[in-house]
Amino acid sequence: MKTTTKACPLTLPKVSKPALEFTLTRKTSQQTNSILRSLLLASCLQFPILCHALDVDPGDYTPMPAGTKLGLLYLQHAERDDFYLDGNKLSGKYKLDSDVAILRGVRYQDIAGHLTNIQLLLPFGHLSAGEDLDALGSESGMGDPILASAIWIDQEPSLSRALGITQYLFLPLGEYDKDNLLNLGENRWKYVFQGGYMHGLTNNIVVDLVADVTFFGDNDDYSAADLTLEQDPQYQLQGFIRYKVGEKAALHVGYSRLWGGETEVDGVRLGDESNQEKILAGGSYFVSPRTQLLATFARDTSVESGFKEESRLNLRLLHVF
Repeated sequence: MKTTTKACPLTLPKVSKPALEFTLTRKTSQQTNSILRSLLLASCLQFPILCHALDVDPGDYTPMPAGTKLGLLYLQHAERDDFYLDGNKLSGKYKLDSDVAILRGVRYQDIAGHLTNIQLLLPFGHLSAGEDLDALGSESGMGDPILASAIWIDQEPSLSRALGITQYLFLPLGEYDKDNLLNLGENRWKYVFQGGYMHGLTNNIVVDLVADVTFFGDNDDYSAADLTLEQDPQYQLQGFIRYKVGEKAALHVGYSRLWGGETEVDGVRLGDESNQEKILAGGSYFVSPRTQLLATFARDTSVESGFKEESRLNLRLLHVF
């Protein structure tokens, strides 16, 4: 028996957990692949596009004096036209665009001789589907708020060198409706442990290296069929090379690699590790002594499973108080 979710032509099997724990055989492989494909596409749609809010910018691990306060505004636009399964591009026309705004507040302080900060991130977004996904329509609202805190283990500002650790906690307070396949919230807790290192190679060239792991709580209210969504830890490596052009401007290029994070729906593993690779390029400029504008253009170079971003534009406005 199948139940059709609201505002979407895709169908998900509304069956108990034992019924979903099938075995691949010649007789059932075609039916199994169809079910897995529907579950995979549905899971990718329900995963919030706001996950890219955690992508770092070059210079994020630059230590600031204790007492410094930062206000940041992020504007992000991304377009997705292709969907991949096990490295193969699926036939059909898929279109999923997102526009995201993030308000971020940061305050630095000294604790026991170590520089630390506390952060609050409030994401808002708009998702719009088209082509074969046109029936999904669009969704707007608040994503899951994020609490964060960083501590610098080592820093040598005169050498443009610093090593820090940041922890992020995603609160399941964003817009979520199990009957919708487009959602801005995840309806689950999420914790990220991240380490960042910056090193000045010369007076004008700085390298940023960042690695993190994400742990996911369960979504026990997943889809109109009331399934349970679980996800393995996900890993990411990011790196940038910055070139300072005078005192106010800088150029940067970067690379990102994302892997892990396979999902499981009511005991059925979807084999949907994204194995995403992305390249980035952009620049920054201080429009005033305390205000910086940063822009980065990015696109996915490869995706094993899920949507492939054809283009992404990130804008960031930073002000030092």
